[in-house]
Amino acid sequence: MFTQKLKTTLPFIILIALSLLLWRELFSSTPNELPSALIGEPVPSFQLPTITPPNKTLTPQALLGHVSLLNVWATWCSACEVEHPMLMKITQQYHIPIYGIAYKDNADDVKNWLENSGNPYVMVGDDQNGDAAIDLGVYGTPETFVVNAQGKIVYRHIGAIDQKTWDNVLYPIIQQYEDVK
Repeated sequence: MFTQKLKTTLPFIILIALSLLLWRELFSSTPNELPSALIGEPVPSFQLPTITPPNKTLTPQALLGHVSLLNVWATWCSACEVEHPMLMKITQQYHIPIYGIAYKDNADDVKNWLENSGNPYVMVGDDQNGDAAIDLGVYGTPETFVVNAQGKIVYRHIGAIDQKTWDNVLYPIIQQYEDVK
């Protein structure tokens, strides 16, 4: 009798447990906050020729001495296009330095795009093979890292930055680390 009852109720118990798990993942997870093994670690070493300004090299040393954003993007990325006006606003209104890494893109396309859309970046490195992005653990574009004055990654944001994300997440983190200098 007990085994018969167990046989009829066990599938329902499993179904309810799986439903609760699915519910939790769908409605309480935060897809823009994937954990990163690099939080608290220095920006991985890279040397990228710059697209803008020309004839320079972007290295993690450029990010030392000030809190900054490191933005991995591409001209072929539609989310990057959506994010771009916000990056311009961050540069113009908040005066936060943004360094860009052009991920697997054509340098001429990057130059033209920035000339036509505006350039929020202090420097844009050319990551033609995607090696720097791989070292940063980038899943796709855009991804943005908050880097403290000591050159350590303190936060990672996946996806386009919008005003809500800026106001509620990124800017408070930046302010916290600007006070720590």
